[in-house]
Amino acid sequence: MTPTQLKAKVKNISREKEVDPQLVLRHFMMEKFLEKISESPYRENFVLKGGFLIGSKYGIENRTTKDIDTTLQEMKVTKETLTTVLNEIFSTPTKEGIQFEIQGMKETRETDYYPGFSLRVLAHLENMRPDFKVDVTTGDSIYPATITHSHKLMFEDRTIPLESYPTEQIIAEKLSATFDFLTDNSRGKDFYDLYTIPKMEKIDEKTLKDSVRNTFTRRGKTDPLKIYYEKDMDVLKNSHELKDTWKKYQKSNPYAASITYDETMDSISNLMEKVIHVEEKEQKLAYQRHQQMNREMER
Repeated sequence: MTPTQLKAKVKNISREKEVDPQLVLRHFMMEKFLEKISESPYRENFVLKGGFLIGSKYGIENRTTKDIDTTLQEMKVTKETLTTVLNEIFSTPTKEGIQFEIQGMKETRETDYYPGFSLRVLAHLENMRPDFKVDVTTGDSIYPATITHSHKLMFEDRTIPLESYPTEQIIAEKLSATFDFLTDNSRGKDFYDLYTIPKMEKIDEKTLKDSVRNTFTRRGKTDPLKIYYEKDMDVLKNSHELKDTWKKYQKSNPYAASITYDETMDSISNLMEKVIHVEEKEQKLAYQRHQQMNREMER
């Protein structure tokens, strides 16, 4: 594929989806980056999460991103081993002639508690040099198990398999971040995702509760979920800072323009109420079983 051919395809998709052409081009390069991983022996080690996964599931006209978020599983990761693995995966160009170059790697500890690395990737296609960021975390606790997501390629009638976060874990991490950061939160994308995802697919409430409970506990929030909800939900709903954050996100992302801040908060509240209901029901059943055992022992 020549740069001229690629630019024409990008222009057509940009017009059709009403998405900025630079975001379309970056999306194409990122999916080709992920395709190289999917063809490598490390396919199951790299687990996709974040905005690219959400955009893949629901369409880039409904969710765009400027980077790739992934976590590594079943692999001890250091800067040296990650560099070796990436150099092996990207030693050859794609069939389109795209050569990926890892230009920088720095160690990070994300605000969501997982250590990892942030990479800057340059995509070479003749005289084209688009770049993007890849965040790689390690040590993520994923429940339920990862799934194989079939990503539909933008310009081809085929899919590629990508090991990915289950939907419940995506929601759980975004809920946990929301109740961690409270009003000190610039992640308008989380509010959008927590509004959009429940409208796009059916969520199993028991599985979601288990994922939320696991994620909250891992991040130091071990009390019943109801405590965090009752203490902080009104703070979130009434925050002027968060309302401003949402306005900024809407301005940068036209697909969010028709969604009010109150609607995002109602969705977050609804998700929390559902998992709280399941947790309290399970606690009640556990108490009843305990009481029954005590009565039987006293006989």
